[in-house]
Amino acid sequence: MNFEIFSFPVPFRRVFRHSSASRQQAENFIVRVTINQQIAGWGESCPREYVTGESIATCRQFLKDNLESLRGIADIDSLCSWIKNHEQLIDKNPSAFCAIELALLDAFGKELSVPVETLLGIDQLRETTNYSAVLGDSPYLVYWLLAQRYRVRGFRNVKIKLSGNLDSDRRKLQWWQTKRLHKRTIRLDANNLWDSVEDCSNYLEQLPKAYWAVEEPLQSRDFTGLTKLAERIEANIILDESVTQTNDLTHFNAEKWIVNLRVSKLGGIHRAIQVAQMANTRKLNTIVGAHVGETSILTRAGIVLIQYLKNSQLATEGAFGTHLLTQDLATESLRFARDGQLHLSQTRCLVQPGLGLKVRKDLLKPE
Repeated sequence: MNFEIFSFPVPFRRVFRHSSASRQQAENFIVRVTINQQIAGWGESCPREYVTGESIATCRQFLKDNLESLRGIADIDSLCSWIKNHEQLIDKNPSAFCAIELALLDAFGKELSVPVETLLGIDQLRETTNYSAVLGDSPYLVYWLLAQRYRVRGFRNVKIKLSGNLDSDRRKLQWWQTKRLHKRTIRLDANNLWDSVEDCSNYLEQLPKAYWAVEEPLQSRDFTGLTKLAERIEANIILDESVTQTNDLTHFNAEKWIVNLRVSKLGGIHRAIQVAQMANTRKLNTIVGAHVGETSILTRAGIVLIQYLKNSQLATEGAFGTHLLTQDLATESLRFARDGQLHLSQTRCLVQPGLGLKVRKDLLKPE
C-alpha cells in the first residue's frame, strides 16, 4: 500500500467571504492510496484552523506519523477496527483522517467492483436532492445579483452569511422579506461572530424575521452560552464548529438544535454516520454540510451520507463544482443543476465502483 499527498490550489470564479475567512482559491488536502500495486483510491478533506485547528501541514504530518499503522489496513473490516482503536487520535485530526478514509473506501470499492454505498451496506436512492444556495459577505450589488439568480432559478434553500454590520445584514434580509418564501427557505450563518449571549440576541432581534435558523452564532463550543441563547430566541440553532465528534452532542436535546454534518470536519464517512446516529437518538435534526471549495470527491462523500439518511436532512450544502471552481478534479464535475437539484438516479458515478470518479492527476500539486 502506497500513500501520496497532493494539494489543489485552483482559483474560484469569485471571491467568497464570511466573518471567519475570505477565500479566492481551494485549500484542500488530497490523498491517493494505491493497493495491490495498481488500484488507486482518492480522498479529500478541507482542513480549517478555525473549525478543527488543522492545516494542510498538520494533515501531512498526521499521515507521516501514522503511515506504518495505516498500511496495515487491508479491507473494510480492518478500516473500521483502525477507526475504533484510534478514536482520540482522529478526534484531534479529523480532516487529516477524512481524506485517508475516503481514499481507502474508494480503493476497496474498486477492488470489489462495488460502489462505496454497497461496501457500507447503504441502499442507493432514486430521489432528488435540493442543494442550498449560499450568499457570502459580498458588496450589496454582488449579493443582489446572486440572490436574484438563485431565486429565478428556483433554489428552495438559501444560506446567508452574516457580516456583523447591522445595516448591511438588515438590508440583505429585507430583500427576501418581500418575497413569497417557504418558512424554511432562509437560514443564517454567523461563523462564531459573537462572544456574548446578550450581544448576539440583541443583534438578531433587530434583523427582519425572514429566517428560520442561525448557524454558530457564538464562539465555537460555548455550550453554556448556546443553551442560554436558545432560551432567548425563536430561531433554531445550527451546530457546526461546535460539533466535531459524538460526545459534543451530549449537550443538546430536542428539535431546537440542528447538526451540520460535514464529512471533512467529522473525520470521514464512518464518523459522520456515528454523529448522525447520535443526533437521531437525541431527536436532533440534521443538515448535510460542505466546505467552500470542495471538489467532486467530497461532494460524492456527502452523497453517501445523504443516502444513509435517506434524504431526510433539512437542507443540503455543497455540489458547487465548477459553478465555483474554475476547474474540478473530476473529469465530470459532480454539481447541482441550474435549479439546485441533483437527481441521484441520473448521477452515473453512483453506480460505478468506489466513489466512481475519474480524477485528473495533472491538475494536482504534489506535496
